[in-house]
Amino acid sequence: MPIFTVSFCAIIFIIYILDNFLIIPKSQAVTLKEKLLTGHNKGYINHALHLSEKKIKKGQVWRLVSSALLHVGTLHICSNITATLIVGYAVESQLGTLKTLCCYVVSAFISGLYMAFVYKLHEGEGASTGIYGLIAVFVLLAVKNGTIFFSPVPVLALIVLAIYTIGGMLFMGKATAWEHISGFAGGLLVGAIFVFIK
Repeated sequence: MPIFTVSFCAIIFIIYILDNFLIIPKSQAVTLKEKLLTGHNKGYINHALHLSEKKIKKGQVWRLVSSALLHVGTLHICSNITATLIVGYAVESQLGTLKTLCCYVVSAFISGLYMAFVYKLHEGEGASTGIYGLIAVFVLLAVKNGTIFFSPVPVLALIVLAIYTIGGMLFMGKATAWEHISGFAGGLLVGAIFVFIK
């Protein structure tokens, strides 16, 4: 059973429900459309965990990784859970739970460093930084195995993952693209250690 993949998806879904529907300051007006469709970043959890260059410089270093637990909008959470289930399962089937978790966290951390101190992002959230790291590890595993079909993941799921990967790099805006690119770079760095060095 892919323990990391299933557990992580459950955690980010629970946080999404709490932060977007249940734990919102009464002073913040959030419409039903914002809750269901376009999303919002007005919840207590988002306020405490989102990526912020200024807050990290004040010592809130957990934000370099904790922002990867947050999502705004139904499309955001659904697409990231789908991608995590696909690539997480593929990578975890080869590397195991702890190495997959390490790849995810390091990728999110490297992306957080880049976005906070190079891109100087004021606010950011989303699991895609770590997901793109796992996609990079998937690519390394495919190179090592000589095929993209090295795991039990079906072809249709890999097509969905390819659409997610390309769409997130080309059609989601400059900041999001750099989050994904830096997460992918982090995945290449840590993944190379686990995939090629024993």
